[in-house]
Amino acid sequence: MSDSIRSQSLALITGASTGIGATYADRLAKRGYDLILVARDAQRLNALAEKLQQDTGVKVTVLP
Repeated sequence: MSDSIRSQSLALITGASTGIGATYADRLAKRGYDLILVARDAQRLNALAEKLQQDTGVKVTVLP
């Protein structure tokens, strides 16, 4: 997949605050995907979203 297509891609990740969900969020953000993150732990979710935005520059939307 080319970078121009990837930069317009969006991924929805549930259970994103820990474990496999957080790992997928990190890997997809590093590949340039904008993210919608969903999890029950709003504090942890917001911390992850902020870190991913700072580290990768992708857009991250949080749905606690």
